[in-house]
Amino acid sequence: MAGVATDGSKIVDSIKSGHVTYKIESYQCVSWGPFGCTGYGWVPTGSGSTNAKITGQVTVPSSKMKLSGKNVAKIGDYTTELWVADPPIPSSSGNTRYIATSPISGSGQGTISSGSAKGKLEGQAIALIGSQVTTCLGTTTTIADGDTKMKFGS
Repeated sequence: MAGVATDGSKIVDSIKSGHVTYKIESYQCVSWGPFGCTGYGWVPTGSGSTNAKITGQVTVPSSKMKLSGKNVAKIGDYTTELWVADPPIPSSSGNTRYIATSPISGSGQGTISSGSAKGKLEGQAIALIGSQVTTCLGTTTTIADGDTKMKFGS
């Protein structure tokens, strides 16, 4: 038996592999004359990517059921999420620089996609601790905490 997800319940952090992309450039000779290098510039030398770490919480602006003063969540309710590059894009140094080619952070809404088989609210299954969430970046995670004063079977 699992506790109920409510407004403010946290989601388990989720990772979107390779979501943040960047290019790599090195500072090197770009033109040659009879006596050696005559000009330097930034030259593309590759690209890379890193993950996005998604954090968030359940957001239920209104509900016909409350527990401990908080609105109870159901399938279809949303999560408010933030994501950041994790690990961050490497820092530029000396003769090498890293330039983001995609956003390195953002925000969005996910959706609660599973709930109790036994408890319904407004025609939808009540969301539980452990219920599945589809994040704003399309990964799947679960609800991490909630209210354990009321429990339902999953």
